[in-house]
Amino acid sequence: MKYKLVYVDEDDGWLNTFYQTFKGDFDILRIKADSTTTLDGIVNTIFENEVDGLVTDYLLDETGEVDFNGNNIVDAVRSYKPYFPAIMLTSYEPQAISQTEDVNIINGKDILDGENKERLEILRIKIKSNIDRYYSLIQNTESRIEELVEKRNNNELEPFEEEELTKLFILFDELEPEGKDMPANLIKDEAITKLNEFVSQTREILDELKKTKE
Repeated sequence: MKYKLVYVDEDDGWLNTFYQTFKGDFDILRIKADSTTTLDGIVNTIFENEVDGLVTDYLLDETGEVDFNGNNIVDAVRSYKPYFPAIMLTSYEPQAISQTEDVNIINGKDILDGENKERLEILRIKIKSNIDRYYSLIQNTESRIEELVEKRNNNELEPFEEEELTKLFILFDELEPEGKDMPANLIKDEAITKLNEFVSQTREILDELKKTKE
């Protein structure tokens, strides 16, 4: 099964180029950034369509039709899912680097001209590998939580493992904030109560930090 990507660009030509280049590797949902597009609308489309990754052009406001750029989309998506796979393409790398927190997601847009097959293949692998690692992180986190919860239920959990379980609960909540993939044995009241306590405390701290910054 192909992974599903969202590709965002303000230029029809680039939207078509990206689609033609990668349509054999991914299912691609194209979003044109224009006067009818909003940042919230793009983020909602990403999550409502349950896509596996985001690829976006950086300089979307070049025509003056939108008031945000690709880095703003990445930030908005990752404020909800911090580990969500994202790649940014740009012809303005120095500017994108100065405006982007995760500079590792930035790639030169000239890759799409097809003249360098090796660079194009590297981009293809990078997109797929980012998504593979994301889902592996979810699976590995879920498996480890199940192991530790079973040990706790049998009164075999060591103090350092209790701390590990705390961190994994918080990580899992960031990976799957909807809770849709919560392991079945964590649905038990005694387990979910602990998770809710940890997550609630963490969110309170984050909220206080946000207020301080404002």
